[in-house]
Amino acid sequence: MTRRSVIGHLCWAGFAAVAFGMGAMLDRDDAAGAQEAKNAVPKSGVSVDRVGSGGRANSRGNLGTRKASGSDSGSGPGVGQWAPLLTEEQIAAVAKEAFRNGNPLVRRRAFDRLLENLTADNAKDLLGHLKENRVGGDQWRDFHYAWGTIDGKAAVEHAAKSEDRDLSYTMAGWASTYPEAAIAHLNNLPEEDRRYYHHLQEALVSGMADSDTARATDYVLQLANEGNDRASHLFGVVTREVVSSVGIDEAAQWSQSLPDGDLKGAALDTVAHRFTNRDPEAAAQWVEQFVGQSFADRAIEEVGDEWAERDPASAVNWLETLAEGRGQNMGLHSAFGEWAQRDPVAAGERITAMPRSPQRDAAISGFSRRVSYSDPGAAIEWANSIAEESSRVSALTHAGQQLFRRDRSAAEAWVGSSGLPPEAQRAVLRPPERRR
Repeated sequence: MTRRSVIGHLCWAGFAAVAFGMGAMLDRDDAAGAQEAKNAVPKSGVSVDRVGSGGRANSRGNLGTRKASGSDSGSGPGVGQWAPLLTEEQIAAVAKEAFRNGNPLVRRRAFDRLLENLTADNAKDLLGHLKENRVGGDQWRDFHYAWGTIDGKAAVEHAAKSEDRDLSYTMAGWASTYPEAAIAHLNNLPEEDRRYYHHLQEALVSGMADSDTARATDYVLQLANEGNDRASHLFGVVTREVVSSVGIDEAAQWSQSLPDGDLKGAALDTVAHRFTNRDPEAAAQWVEQFVGQSFADRAIEEVGDEWAERDPASAVNWLETLAEGRGQNMGLHSAFGEWAQRDPVAAGERITAMPRSPQRDAAISGFSRRVSYSDPGAAIEWANSIAEESSRVSALTHAGQQLFRRDRSAAEAWVGSSGLPPEAQRAVLRPPERRR
């Protein structure tokens, strides 16, 4: 199994309530043990509020049976009154239901019960039950996220030494509950664990955003101010969490409130993608307020591109109403690329009707690029009609590379008379290897 992968999203909303009627559904051989387990768990736990760096309390749910790690105790208040925990025998009985029962509802309720009895002391024993039953997927992720919330340092250090897919999950859980302790650990990683730095950092941002968007935003903005070249990518992680947790309308308002710059552009781009999928006309109206702002060019392109996947003519009509600029041209390039895939004849007719302009050049560039994969000869003809020289050379080079891949002799015969500068001719005859 490949070591560590970065999780796109780790939204873990809290432990589910205990299902006290589960005892009646246990197998006959385990009925007595399961009944004891049921009686040992309280009907309600102690609610714990954890205060984030922004000063607001974040409810972390029912943690009355858990013991916070001493390494994290300085990052938040301790738990309240303790409740009885299941014994090892009772945990084994519940684990059997969680991982082997044929009824998925029983499995889910039993697994929730295991998580509710997870402590810093028994975490490795519970992990043994997961491994014994070859547990994967959501249960594997949620267990390690939960372990991170109650004993983050130990969970992350254990994961760093294992060969399982667990490191990102434990770090996200830790950051969701004790962000300052998680940040301190990341900043002081031992040399042998530095190879996991980027995985851990992305998981940290994702987990932090699960419980405190403001803190996650501040953290990434600080990285940007320090010149960190991954800040834009990490801000995309925060934005996806915001969209998932509060919905597109509130996410749009949140992105508008960010300071102008590249990170705001990254947030607008992510919001634009989701917004356009839901309501392209509303998304277009929303993004128009940023026209002329360089950080919003990608968001404008995204609306045009996503809208063109459904209705390219409407997307192009909207883009043509915008003020001239890079955002409009990027949008036309992408929209005509989508249109060329859906209906190249209609797209070509629309381009023919456009007056000679930078907008027409952008449309031809996107159209030619898409057509080049199926008909490089036609793409070359279209590319030759681009007025602006650098755009024409770029489009011809790409079309020529596709011709080379299909018919090397034809490409070699064409390139000499193509009018391309020597470096572009060499690029045609040495196209980059395609990704597999």
